[in-house]
Amino acid sequence: MARTTKQLSGGGKDKFLRGIVAEAGLADVAAARMVDALTSSITEIRVRRDVWEDISKAEPSKGVQEDGPTIVVPTPPAVVEAAATSFDPFAFSAVALLSKKGKAALAAELDKIGAAAHLHKLAAAQHLAVDPSLQDVAALRAAVIAGAERRIAERRAAAS
Repeated sequence: MARTTKQLSGGGKDKFLRGIVAEAGLADVAAARMVDALTSSITEIRVRRDVWEDISKAEPSKGVQEDGPTIVVPTPPAVVEAAATSFDPFAFSAVALLSKKGKAALAAELDKIGAAAHLHKLAAAQHLAVDPSLQDVAALRAAVIAGAERRIAERRAAAS
């Protein structure tokens, strides 16, 4: 029994999507945007083999060029500022860092965090017991280390 469909990913998928958009007859800018959106959001597709063969044999000059202009959409300044000020409380695991590399490595990583709010967010996200009334950054760092040590001790106690 002959296969009637073909699985596409990577370059083959991108070529197929460019061919489909080229057949739609869109303006160059709209076609380029459509191709960029489709190729970046679709990872795999399954297509009918006969359609794939028609598209793969089509002339590349018929529609969107493979090396055509890439449309760059500027990022709004508010998004850039929000990304710069955002803090990822899961950038590292305090418990894992403490257990694998030691207290000095965890202290060095915590020294990179300068805001008390960020330390509170890290402690809450990683379930480390820290006094919420603490606002001194140095005291918060020590409390995070102590909280990580307590979590490790609790794990060891539960395992025995």
